[in-house]
Amino acid sequence: MFTILRALLDGLLLRCPRCHRGQMFESAFKMRQQCPVCGLPFERSAGEVTGGMVINLVVTITIVMACSLIFGLYSPIPPLTLIGILAIFTIVFPIIFYRTSRGLWAGLLYLTAANDEPD
Repeated sequence: MFTILRALLDGLLLRCPRCHRGQMFESAFKMRQQCPVCGLPFERSAGEVTGGMVINLVVTITIVMACSLIFGLYSPIPPLTLIGILAIFTIVFPIIFYRTSRGLWAGLLYLTAANDEPD
């Protein structure tokens, strides 16, 4: 259980889930291919970006749905204003959450040992 929580925490903090020291990103939107400290591959092939995108999509949709229900039912905010605010959020939040979602995906890959097995 501790290993799972540690790998997910490392993913949130954008650190290597194996050595807990290496940084996953070398710039704002460029993820390293492998850890600079221990050499753990963060993603072995280009298609593995999809997992981070799914995490990003699910979190964004969950927040938008919860906010639309809560504010739509219990708030005096006009519906068009609420739709506009949520539309802007839907565009901006995935950009801000991109690094975190990719880090979480790298942590999940580490937990399933999918980044260590050969092709």
